[in-house]
Amino acid sequence: MRVRFKSILSRIIWLHVLALAGLFAAISFAAYFLLGATANDFEERVLHDHATAVASHLKASGGGWSLELPPDLEALYSRGYGGYALTVVDDGGRTVFSSLPNRQLLSAPGQSATALSFFQQRQGKAIFYGINFPVRDGNRSATIQVAQDLENPDVILDDVVAGFLGRIAWIVIPIFALLLAIDVLIVRRALRPITEASQLAQSIGPSKIAVRLPTQNLPAEVRPLVEAINQALDRLESGFQIQRDFTADAAHELRTPLTVLRTLLDVLPGQAAAGELRPHIDGMSRIVGQLLELAELESFTIAAEEAADLRAICSEAVSVMAPIALAHDKTIELTGPTEPIWVHGNSEMLFRAVRNLAENAIRHTAVGTSVEVEVGKTGIVRVKDRGPGIAPSEQELIFRRFWRRDRRSGENAGLGLSIVQRAIQIHGGVVAVKERAGGGAIFSIELPPRGFAPMGSTAAILERAL
Repeated sequence: MRVRFKSILSRIIWLHVLALAGLFAAISFAAYFLLGATANDFEERVLHDHATAVASHLKASGGGWSLELPPDLEALYSRGYGGYALTVVDDGGRTVFSSLPNRQLLSAPGQSATALSFFQQRQGKAIFYGINFPVRDGNRSATIQVAQDLENPDVILDDVVAGFLGRIAWIVIPIFALLLAIDVLIVRRALRPITEASQLAQSIGPSKIAVRLPTQNLPAEVRPLVEAINQALDRLESGFQIQRDFTADAAHELRTPLTVLRTLLDVLPGQAAAGELRPHIDGMSRIVGQLLELAELESFTIAAEEAADLRAICSEAVSVMAPIALAHDKTIELTGPTEPIWVHGNSEMLFRAVRNLAENAIRHTAVGTSVEVEVGKTGIVRVKDRGPGIAPSEQELIFRRFWRRDRRSGENAGLGLSIVQRAIQIHGGVVAVKERAGGGAIFSIELPPRGFAPMGSTAAILERAL
């Protein structure tokens, strides 16, 4: 199964871990192999020295061989110090000397070689590693066999080799861990310009597409991609500006004809026909006003020191909408703390957002019910109604521009909630909707703490990115 990484940092670190693990395995294997080869060469040289020392005391006498060992060598082989054993066999296969019980041979006579060789022989629980050392005197020859029992407790060389990996790991693993930590720091520092550019890219939105990604300090492999993104942002900014200008210009141009039409309706002799046309003209005027409001929001920014009293804003919105609610046999009330609730934002834009939510709630709540505007100390505003509610499948759609559940209805253009969402986004907040227990909907506005710099501020964007 192929592992996929979402982060280039995690990918590089993972590859470094694999490389270090492979290097650790290679070094450990090489060290173990070299140490084993060195130990084996040392054992063979020791056995060869033993055989040479024994050969100096082996003499041809009469028709055979005689071996007279000095006391130290005789004690070494007879008592098994270090696990050493010694046998001497002549060219006829007869045992001249054996330190093993019952004068056994270390290697069968048929395996004795005329040239120097090494062998490994198991005898009972013992495993002998030894040397066949040929000796010649005239026409007679003999083979000296010196071996060491690898299972003897006094044999520590093999134990050293076997325990080498475990012991060296306590040195190598911390070194590799330190190297990995250094790699992480180096890679993270090398990728810092890319990380900062990506953070800045996340802050770019329709209201602030004038921001461009920095190309300084970027790796040469990434710089062409960032430059291409900046060029795409240039084209997008041009397209957005054309769209905004068109919306604003069209709305301004439509205002005058609509005002003229409304004036002419007032002086028409047939007021019955004028009464039928007046709601349509009012609806068109409302749409034009909302389009102008959207155009204003797209270019609106909030000063860093700007603050607004959310409690006062909601109180004003409720006061403005109260006559409209009463005219439709409904009521609207404000709940929450009475002291000011300060948030970072623009009072006018927040008022428009709360007013639009209140107006939307009054339009949908049932006759004889009340719309509740609740203000929280943490900068949360909830507008609750007793209307038909919002289906879960429509809770995201209702914030789209010009979206309406029933397009045959001419009551509204579907711009009010999109104005609310855009105004709150400029403040760095979130607007959401959910079902209300007992029927109805709850629209909530959650604004960040007062010290938060909203996404609408270019200076704040650059400060967070850099």
